[in-house]
Amino acid sequence: FYVNNFFFKNYKYKIKDNLNFLLYESARSAILHTLNILNVKSKDQVIVSSFTCDAVTKAVINSGAKIVYVDINKDLTMNDKCVLEAINRNTKVLILQNTFGRLGLKISTINKIKKKKIIIIEDSCLSVGSRFKNNLLGKHGDVSIFSLEASKAVTIGWGGALKINNKKYKKKIISSYNELSSINVLSDLRRLFQLFISLYFLKYPFFFGNIFWYFFYGTRIFRKSSNKGKLNPKKIGRFSKKFFLFLFPKFIKFFKKTNNNYIFLINLIKKEKLKCPIVQKKNEFIVTPRIPLLIKNKDRILQLARNMKIEIGDWFVECPPKYKLDKSIIHSYKTGRWVSRRIINIPSYFTLEKKEILNLKKLISQISLIENN
Repeated sequence: FYVNNFFFKNYKYKIKDNLNFLLYESARSAILHTLNILNVKSKDQVIVSSFTCDAVTKAVINSGAKIVYVDINKDLTMNDKCVLEAINRNTKVLILQNTFGRLGLKISTINKIKKKKIIIIEDSCLSVGSRFKNNLLGKHGDVSIFSLEASKAVTIGWGGALKINNKKYKKKIISSYNELSSINVLSDLRRLFQLFISLYFLKYPFFFGNIFWYFFYGTRIFRKSSNKGKLNPKKIGRFSKKFFLFLFPKFIKFFKKTNNNYIFLINLIKKEKLKCPIVQKKNEFIVTPRIPLLIKNKDRILQLARNMKIEIGDWFVECPPKYKLDKSIIHSYKTGRWVSRRIINIPSYFTLEKKEILNLKKLISQISLIENN
């Protein structure tokens, strides 16, 4: 299907038209499929942030290309100088990672890279809906991808999306995409059922909930996220696609609510004098499912959150990811390693309810007591 005026007020859906927005089983399979279409060879190099998810690593490694990891800045953006230094005659692709709502490189650096005819895949898995100078993130790469999995700003439980920005690759990508098989109906329905049950247990927790949860996993009605999609990219299932189309017109509201949660929580964080590497600037509109914090007493705070029954994460503790690191090139990672040892993140999803916001407020206050004493 075709989506026009991406993330704007006027939505037009045209079935069997020229595609510019494609749905995959996962975001990593979208990256892998793109690299395969671009005929990436074993001698080709792909520049990747050292502070990243190993899903990106696995997609690139399985394409046959060699990863070149580069360092980040303290605001989690890719280090412009390191990126430019890492470029050589074998550099074919840059994965531009927009982390927690911020554009991953300066516009001037992006333009320099484009002049070198290096393909840019823009990764907005943690930033979809964000804007910089009133331009949506996801418009700066030749193609852009984002995730629809449960931990992201918008979700249908599973899946990834790819948007083609460079007309040069449009026909080739669409032609190859049309040849992909789709997830079978049974798997598709099971995944949607898993999403519904997961959300239900989160909203209405009860004493025997864990027993039902383990029953679903033990009988394999539910399945954990696997790496299968990275080896064999597939299109999303028909029912998941319909669910996505149903939710799509609501995305603007989701983004606004997520940004409101972010602004409220970031003001609390600033008031408590905690260190957040990404604070929204005047020319930004931050949409992120998580707000990162840099802390000293990580173990104590993770335990505190568990005691308060608040789910917080510490993405990405491996910097760079360890998966087949011996097959990669490490250009630089000093700042990324420093950040990875100190980072935690708290939720800012649009689905947060008033009670959850109040609990996060208490958590932020308790973190401040630990960190500032």
